[in-house]
Amino acid sequence: MAVQLVVQAFMLLLACELAEAAPPIAKPNCKSRCGNLQIPYPFGIGPDCYLDKWFEIVCKGTGGSAQAFLTSIDKEVRQIIISNNPSTNRFIEPTVQVLVPTIYSEYCKYAGNHGTVNITRSPFHFSPYHNTFISVGCDNSAKIANIFPQIFGCESDCKKDMKVDKEVKCSGFNCCETTNIPSNLQAFDVEFRSRNKSNDEEGGKKSCKYAFLADKEWLEKSKRDPSSVQYWEYVPVVLEWAIFRWNNNSHELFHFLKGRHNVSCSFSEENKDYFYSISCHCATGYKGNPYVDGGCEDINECEDDLLNYCKSKLDCENTEGGYNCDKRKSKLKMVIVGIL
Repeated sequence: MAVQLVVQAFMLLLACELAEAAPPIAKPNCKSRCGNLQIPYPFGIGPDCYLDKWFEIVCKGTGGSAQAFLTSIDKEVRQIIISNNPSTNRFIEPTVQVLVPTIYSEYCKYAGNHGTVNITRSPFHFSPYHNTFISVGCDNSAKIANIFPQIFGCESDCKKDMKVDKEVKCSGFNCCETTNIPSNLQAFDVEFRSRNKSNDEEGGKKSCKYAFLADKEWLEKSKRDPSSVQYWEYVPVVLEWAIFRWNNNSHELFHFLKGRHNVSCSFSEENKDYFYSISCHCATGYKGNPYVDGGCEDINECEDDLLNYCKSKLDCENTEGGYNCDKRKSKLKMVIVGIL
């Protein structure tokens, strides 16, 4: 019995040490999770836990089934990414994945839920890198609305003699797709027309058509058929975000970030005491959340063959913010010096 108690006490102490060792992702005394979703600062749950109202998260429900909502744009949040993958060593804009409604044309059965999304004047915009534009329908020309003179969209039809690439889900037969999406897009609506202009005049555009933006990675992993969109209500979309000068508390955060050696930031219109927008990630050799004190921790490159170029794992020695491949040589030198 005594041995069992000792073991339990040891495991409890070990768990506490591991918890303390993990770098923080939220502000002190703030919740860092909603259900299974991590909530890193500048997002936050509760007063004084988020940068400003644009980043406020409300957690609805309890346990693993709880859902997170970004109240400023009234959207459910599925994922928040602060920093890039250390193995790629490439800076990618921070993102948040949210659920948005699909868009139906005027003559659809569910036309009441048109699905327009407007996040103008927010720190968020639709990611041109992570999203794809898809439209479904016959005699269909779908274009992203209100971005004149630019034209972004695609066309689909249902003619029997159409050449179809069976390896591509949306090759133009009843479904079309384009990854060409305008940058800094904040208002998403779609204009549906007929491919044949004469059909527009004759009422040909009255058939039901659909369109939506979707996270490319989600679409690929889910294996869903986009042509069945009439059965979908919401789809995951990726928004990129940054911290802007007009965000509350942004100046304090700006000066805090500039003085940290393990944080790398991208400043828009940087000046000595001025910036328009800022996006940060942990510097090379570190991982975590750059926006909180102590949020970036050293990466042990020796534990991942993709992160080091040492010929042997025995040669790899982790250092603060990096590594070297002279571990055995260093030990040999120490032995020789000791003998001498």
